[in-house]
Amino acid sequence: MHVRGYFKVEMWRFGRPSGTEVLRWRCQGSPRDLCCKLHIRALQKTFNLNLRSVGICGSVNRHHFSFPTKTTSSYRNAWRELRTSMCYSISGFNPRFFCTCEPIADPIEIHKQKLTLWFSHLPREERQFGGYFSPETMHVEPLILEQHPDEDRGLNPFKEKTGISTRPSLTPEQLFDANNNGNKARGLNVLLYGAVGTGKSTVVRKLMLDWCAGSVFSQFKLVLPFSCEDLSHLSKPTSLRDLVGRKYMHLRKTPYLSGDNDKAKDVLFIFNGMEKMKLDFRIGSTELCSDPNEALPSGAVVVNLLRKYMLPEASILVTTRLSAVDRVPKKYINRYVQICGFNDPHRQRAYFTSRLLQQNEGKPGMAAETLIEMLYLNLQRESQLATACFLPTYCWLTCATLHLLHFTDTKSPIRTLTGIYTSFMKLNFGGEVITVDGNVSSQEQQNSLMLYVVRTVGKLAFDGITNKRTSFSAEELEQWVGGKTKTDEELQQLAVFRTDVLDFFLVPRNDHGTDPESGGRRYVFAVPAMQEYLAALYVVLGENKSILEKLTKEVSEALGQASEDITSLLSILSKIIPFRIFAVFNLLKLFPKLFERVSSLSKGRIADTMTAEMFRSEDSFNEDVLDQVEQSLLGVHGPQPQEETYTRAFELYPIFMGGLLHYGNRRLLDQLGCSIKSHTVSQITHVLRKHLIKESQKKQPPEELMDLLVLLYEFQNPRLTAEVLQSIKTINLSNVRMTPHKCFVLSTVLSCTSSRFHLNKLNLSSCHITPELLQMLWPAFHHTSNLNLQFNSLGPESCILLRDLLLEPNCTIKSLQLCDNYLTDAGISHLLEALSGNHSLQRLCLMHTGLGDRSAQMLAERLGQHDMLQELNVAYNNIGDSAALTLVDACREHPSIHTVHLYLNQLTDVAKQSLYVRGGPRVKEGRRVKVLASVTEGSDISEDWHPILSVIGKNSLSWDRDRVREQLLVFLKDLEWGRKQHQSFWKKMHFRRVESVVRQMLRLLEKSSDTGTGTSTKLCNYRRS
Repeated sequence: MHVRGYFKVEMWRFGRPSGTEVLRWRCQGSPRDLCCKLHIRALQKTFNLNLRSVGICGSVNRHHFSFPTKTTSSYRNAWRELRTSMCYSISGFNPRFFCTCEPIADPIEIHKQKLTLWFSHLPREERQFGGYFSPETMHVEPLILEQHPDEDRGLNPFKEKTGISTRPSLTPEQLFDANNNGNKARGLNVLLYGAVGTGKSTVVRKLMLDWCAGSVFSQFKLVLPFSCEDLSHLSKPTSLRDLVGRKYMHLRKTPYLSGDNDKAKDVLFIFNGMEKMKLDFRIGSTELCSDPNEALPSGAVVVNLLRKYMLPEASILVTTRLSAVDRVPKKYINRYVQICGFNDPHRQRAYFTSRLLQQNEGKPGMAAETLIEMLYLNLQRESQLATACFLPTYCWLTCATLHLLHFTDTKSPIRTLTGIYTSFMKLNFGGEVITVDGNVSSQEQQNSLMLYVVRTVGKLAFDGITNKRTSFSAEELEQWVGGKTKTDEELQQLAVFRTDVLDFFLVPRNDHGTDPESGGRRYVFAVPAMQEYLAALYVVLGENKSILEKLTKEVSEALGQASEDITSLLSILSKIIPFRIFAVFNLLKLFPKLFERVSSLSKGRIADTMTAEMFRSEDSFNEDVLDQVEQSLLGVHGPQPQEETYTRAFELYPIFMGGLLHYGNRRLLDQLGCSIKSHTVSQITHVLRKHLIKESQKKQPPEELMDLLVLLYEFQNPRLTAEVLQSIKTINLSNVRMTPHKCFVLSTVLSCTSSRFHLNKLNLSSCHITPELLQMLWPAFHHTSNLNLQFNSLGPESCILLRDLLLEPNCTIKSLQLCDNYLTDAGISHLLEALSGNHSLQRLCLMHTGLGDRSAQMLAERLGQHDMLQELNVAYNNIGDSAALTLVDACREHPSIHTVHLYLNQLTDVAKQSLYVRGGPRVKEGRRVKVLASVTEGSDISEDWHPILSVIGKNSLSWDRDRVREQLLVFLKDLEWGRKQHQSFWKKMHFRRVESVVRQMLRLLEKSSDTGTGTSTKLCNYRRS
């Protein structure tokens, strides 16, 4: 199942491509070649062509043709004649194909082939997901009920499910059941109505594909789909036959539309989106006409078809929104059918399964299956998401968001969260204006439906964010939505808006929809992020004007209209009556400049708002914004949080504001009638740059820093991004759960900087990084000198990528931390291959990576190939005495290594003493290698006892507690033995002090084992006095 806008924007605009699409057609080849490409698709079954369906603009050069030997000669002449010219019109009609050859098939078969090709074409909004989806795999039947509108006036898809589950559900092919036709001489008129986003156009598209395949509507030999939006734009009268001929040239001479011998009984007309068309059934306004060859306005042709005055034997399917149901008199409708969307979690799950399992080139993955299971559990809780997903279009938004968060890859086009929401608006409200009975008033000709949404629902959303509220009372809806309407026309427009649009955005709250204080019904946005998007759009469009701005604008406009006349008059009067008082009127010329100044301050205020909302101190300890978006879709699993308060953070709000300034989103918004000028963007960006540079210089928590990177990514401004990053020296994302999209964000943002830009440190510890995510982070690794990847999920295969990174000529990594990754001996063998070709690495940390004696031996052999290494950490591994001694000997021979970490390995007391001795220089003036094997060095306390115990304390939760306890007992034994070797009171006190620290760690470790709580926080708080 797909959204309504799929059909409306892409499928129903026959021959009306955008300028970009026309340019793409022209660039793909000559009209002669293009005609051949399209006829190849039409002959696919006959010639057994192995073509992949990539849309109507697919290139022939990428495919291989396989002509059977027996048919090659018979089709040679036809093949030559098919290479003819083609004319593509952009005047609003279907492409016209001209061929000099004889018809290769029946016109009806050509009609089916072309309709199949057209309706199988994926829109741009779907192609951004990598081309995994097809209409066949995405379709899920919505709930369809036979119900007259008067039976339940105002029924919307968000009402209680019990009210609609008692009626039997219909399938689309049952719409024209012969049992419902009392008059066999006349065809059926069926009206399919439903709210915005319930899937009306998608159902019709699926019907068309199934009819072309021969699986439904076998009683109709000819089905003719029309877009009422296209028909409403026809300015010249035209006959029914000419109308069909212009849309479908191959049907220009079809006998089914002649009106003779009841042939029209085999014809089905489909008129999609009747609310876009003015239909007047009054005899005085629309004349009666039964001749399909007589030229009439397009509305009159449709009216006479519905009246059964023209081609009465033909059947008609009309789709419309709720507000336009009464435009067709009841006597002309044989059957009313309502489409109600997905009324239960099972239909919703089927939709999510059909889309999310199409990843990895169509092969189901564990990640997708886990997402679907979590999503289904959230739907079963009767959450707010379950209410929103009653509309298939919100199911599309949910899938698109999850696809962005979890299935982003480097091969797909760059997608942003703001872009997804903007595409969602375009799919549902693209190019629409507020109308009354199909008319566009002169007042509203430049006021699109989307702009009306922003000024009403967007204002409500902004008020909620300002006051930290997510639910609204009925009185607040009345205040913000249509509270100032005066004329009858405005009231009618408000009624249409409330019926078709308002329920699309706002739904009753799930906790019985009541306010605990007032007891009245409360409403919330169907998707929480939609409130933040509409509020951001309201602010960026400049609708949040102060009184000074509104007054200055009105005065400036008034003076601007009369400024020339006033200036001319004053110049004449000042010559006749030379009073200097007339010079005062020259101040009128200052008002336009004053307005420009006030307007510039307003744009700066937008940037101030973005920064203030972005770096709120009370939001510093929240999860990053992408995790918040995911939780709103998947719910919170595990221990449930306390009851939600009526105030919450709106951290997505400033990010949406930045994303709306991106050119791609501004272009889509301009098509929706919401224009954001480039000058406005420049003013906002100028002020925003200063604020972001100032805030980025401060130390930010990892989650807030991730939000800043997301903002820069959504903005898609490389110059601004590079300037902001110049003030950041360290990126610490420790404990931020990295997903494919977050990795892509980090790499993309850092790629905006120059090759000379390098971070002092990139901390990605405890970020759940896998080998697949490591590949996505590859570009980011080129901009740091200190790379921390400890406590992740890297394996031996990750070392191959890290080896290639270290072997790059421009590698600048000086410190590489890989602690607590299970690399094993196999991974280390790959990593050590980089030592001979790397000239930057100075510190290598391999603590707790599963190394054994073999790895220690390989390290000893390869260290001589790299003369820059200064510190080597192989603590907490499985290295024995012999391998440890060999490694220390190699480090002592190395020209630059000064420290080796070997504590928490399987070392005996004799080996520890030998390591301490071998760490000393061979000659008196030689260089000493510091070997950290225990908290003691012989009979003395090691000067590095505190770092060793600090490392153990920080990692006690993630390490094997039994092994940590065993090592602490060994340390305690060594300390007790060393204390007995000294007679000095101060020496003994020093030993006892260190012993007390070890005993305290043991007690906390025992306590955490009994209670299941952690000790690392307490242990890390210890400081040497």
